[in-house]
Amino acid sequence: MKIRQMQALRALVQTGTTSGAAQLLHMTQSAASKLVTQLETELGVDVFDRLHGRLVMTPEGRAIYADVDRILSAIDDLRAKTQDIGALNGGAIRIAAMPALGYGLVPGTIKRFIGQFPRIRCVADVVGRKDVEDGVAIGRYDVGLVTLPLQNDVLSVLGLASVDAVCVLPKGHRLARARRIVAEDLANEVFISVDPDALLRHRIDTLFGERRVRRSLQLQAGSTVLACHMVACGIGVSIVHPLIAFAFEPVLAIRLFEPAVTLDYAVVRRQGPGDRLTDAFTVLAQEEMAAITSRLKLRRSSRRARP
Repeated sequence: MKIRQMQALRALVQTGTTSGAAQLLHMTQSAASKLVTQLETELGVDVFDRLHGRLVMTPEGRAIYADVDRILSAIDDLRAKTQDIGALNGGAIRIAAMPALGYGLVPGTIKRFIGQFPRIRCVADVVGRKDVEDGVAIGRYDVGLVTLPLQNDVLSVLGLASVDAVCVLPKGHRLARARRIVAEDLANEVFISVDPDALLRHRIDTLFGERRVRRSLQLQAGSTVLACHMVACGIGVSIVHPLIAFAFEPVLAIRLFEPAVTLDYAVVRRQGPGDRLTDAFTVLAQEEMAAITSRLKLRRSSRRARP
């Protein structure tokens, strides 16, 4: 199997046509088609079904493409490193974070980090909890940022902060006049839930179930960020991570929610002695989180003080 064959497959999947793949790879259409055919022959499976002039990926093809994409992504990453002499001389750090921390904490931490280490290459991914845990455990990432609890004997866990989830409402919503929202206030409200695999979703559903408060649950968002966008559009209300909510403060009404849903954030690394980069990133993540939580406390205090 040749790299060019895999590149032809990826280009075909990305563009949807052999002509588009050929244009992307700067070759003729027949050459691009031939590379994909050679790949199928060598693997002994049909990656595509040809139906009425259209290419439809087979189940086997989807499984193969997932591996091909990972291989090519690793090659692309290696090329980027070799082109960046500073990164080779200075090193690199790979960071994985769950969405709330990836969008709310990582950018500020990286800004602090590159201020200290301007020659270090930083690679940051926003992934799910399981991908953070597994990725750090096997060494794909050097450091991870997650919501606790987390149970993995391979990882060391360092707490960052405990914060309470907040209720977000469209500007002008009837409940926005309240200083705080209790679960019963949201009875029969159109509620935007987050990913069913998220810890926050489980805890919120459990809370409303125990209090026997029924919400309108036809809407679901894959992340807190998307949920906030949907609330800002006036579609419904939600309960989300405050790190994300306050980034949307100009377009959302953000209120305290009771009973409190407390979220514990942490840094995870492989057990054993750290290195200067992961040690430094961990300290800077703690500093950035402390700064964020201080701002959150000030905002919450000001909201409580309003008449």
